[in-house]
Amino acid sequence: MPIMNVKLIAAFGGIKPVPWLAWGHNNMAPRLVLHPDKIEYRLFRTRFRPYAEVALVDYRSTWRTFNVVLSFEGALTTFIGNTGEERTAREAIACLAERGCPLSERADCLLKSTPA
Repeated sequence: MPIMNVKLIAAFGGIKPVPWLAWGHNNMAPRLVLHPDKIEYRLFRTRFRPYAEVALVDYRSTWRTFNVVLSFEGALTTFIGNTGEERTAREAIACLAERGCPLSERADCLLKSTPA
């Protein structure tokens, strides 16, 4: 049973050294599901990773995008999920933090900010 099924309007595959560069996207069937012991995500195919493999959770926002960015240990690429709403991104990041995932300064600031 999932802890949180994060509603996404799009997903992107990013590259760690170049955060705004996406090598792939999916707006037909993106997925980010937070299970008790693992993360389920889909850009093109469904993958599972334990929370312990999350190297960093980041938050990036620009005009009408509210992105949860997941970097995994040993991977050059990132998973970027556009939630479409700041509130949804905040809830997902809070859930990831509760599971022990390290947060970037931006993600931490989002959690500490007053909801809009």
